[in-house]
Amino acid sequence: MNTSSIFYLCPTCFYASDTPDNAHEHALLRVDPGRPGDERRKPLTGRDGLILSPAPIWFYEALLQSRHPER
Repeated sequence: MNTSSIFYLCPTCFYASDTPDNAHEHALLRVDPGRPGDERRKPLTGRDGLILSPAPIWFYEALLQSRHPER
C-alpha cells in the first residue's frame, strides 16, 4: 500500500499528476501536503489568526521552493 501523498502540480494551469510528467507544457512543482491533520494542510493565517488566503500552507511552500530551489 502506497501511503505517500506526494504529487506534482502545475502552478499555471493546476494540472496534477501522481508522477513527474515531463511532457506537460509547464514545469510541475513537487508537492508534499503532509498527512491528514498536518498543520500545512490548513490555510495561511496571519498573527491575529485571520485567514490570509484559502490556499493551504503546502501550496505556498511549493511555490517558494520553485522560486528558490537552493532552500
